[in-house]
Amino acid sequence: MDTETKQAPLAEVTEVIGPAVNQGSSRTFFVGIGSSAGGLEALTLLLPGLPTGMGLRFVVAQHMSPTHRSMLAQLLGRTTAMEVLEIVDGCTPLPDKVYVTPPNRNVVLHEDGTLRLLDPPPETVPKPSVNALFASLAEVVSDRAIGIVLSGTGSDGAIGLHEIKAAGGYSFAQEPSGAKYDGMVRAAIEAGGVDWVLPAEAIGAEVMRIVERQQAAEGRNPVGDAVPPATLQALLRSLYAHTRIDFTGYKEPTMLRRIERRMTSTGCLTLDQYIEFTRNEPQELQTLSQDMLISVTSFFRDYAAFERLRQELVRLLERKPIGEDVRVWVAGCASGEEAYSVAILLHDALIGHKNPRRVQIFATDIDDAALVRARRGVFPAHALNEISPTTLERHFTPHPDGFEVNKSLRDMVLFARHNLVQDPPFVRLDLISCRNVLIYLQTRLQG
Repeated sequence: MDTETKQAPLAEVTEVIGPAVNQGSSRTFFVGIGSSAGGLEALTLLLPGLPTGMGLRFVVAQHMSPTHRSMLAQLLGRTTAMEVLEIVDGCTPLPDKVYVTPPNRNVVLHEDGTLRLLDPPPETVPKPSVNALFASLAEVVSDRAIGIVLSGTGSDGAIGLHEIKAAGGYSFAQEPSGAKYDGMVRAAIEAGGVDWVLPAEAIGAEVMRIVERQQAAEGRNPVGDAVPPATLQALLRSLYAHTRIDFTGYKEPTMLRRIERRMTSTGCLTLDQYIEFTRNEPQELQTLSQDMLISVTSFFRDYAAFERLRQELVRLLERKPIGEDVRVWVAGCASGEEAYSVAILLHDALIGHKNPRRVQIFATDIDDAALVRARRGVFPAHALNEISPTTLERHFTPHPDGFEVNKSLRDMVLFARHNLVQDPPFVRLDLISCRNVLIYLQTRLQG
């Protein structure tokens, strides 16, 4: 059984970072930039337009040869008035400076506000990992994380960008037609984690607008403190009319955080302004809906729960009549980590079992983009850090973008679109797992 690293809640993490990440009443924005083939050209277009004088820290993860000395910092230093530095392990990033990851190392933002260099797993390519950088920004600074994916091959950065968006941060991808190699930007866009698709030279201006809007909103009360229930319900009715998804049963604090994020993105300072904006721009309702649906999940999330589940599944198999299938429903499966975790437990419990049987796991969600990622079954190396080497070797195969779920697990899991609130439930089940969705629902729907 694998354990999950115990980490402080995001709110606590933000407080312990101290002056390196917090300045006065406005917490610092960190901007992570990922690129690969063609990245130097894209970076030379991006950097001159990035805003200065606003306290932002910039970190670049550019894929490069692990055996050659990098001249990236020197080359980029010629394109911007900001100082460009190669990262030294444990350094505290300063505002208005660009930090470049050295060859053959991964970089993450640590809880104490320093940049840490890590040795990447030997199987992992490419290096440095854009996903690892983005994931650390999402974990440590959450809604003050900005991720930018530029030219490159493969799909590194797509999952990390999704994590930034799920944490309340903001995400960009270079316009594919302007990228020398469009693999990375297209993967990020298709994964549903991108807020803005812009030419590289135009991204900086939008980053500046985000920070300005956030700073303008610092002094006003949180949206939830002043929202009449009728106003919020009016927005939710518009959402339902446009998307046919009923969010009225979602917990209000979660909804309001997502709404505030979209208000910042669109420059609206009040909910009434935002509602008016959605009337003039109906597509914004689809964007808000996608933001509402984004969830954060991981393999074997919560060690104690999965250890108990492992024991229960062993007992289930012992008492299950010979010839009967094992049927499981994972509701709100998001990008598939929980469904595959249950599949791993069942697969391992059946090894050497005297009564082999078929396992059917129905994994459902209403987020089509998440289901696409789940069916693909490819996860970055950092998403599997807490899985034991034995489990990793048994159930995953190295992939250019990390690791791919083996066929033995894929054959157990059927991913499908299903609305837990509105659609009929699955029947004749041995187990229902709905941890990923119940936490977002009000008590009346949880019951």
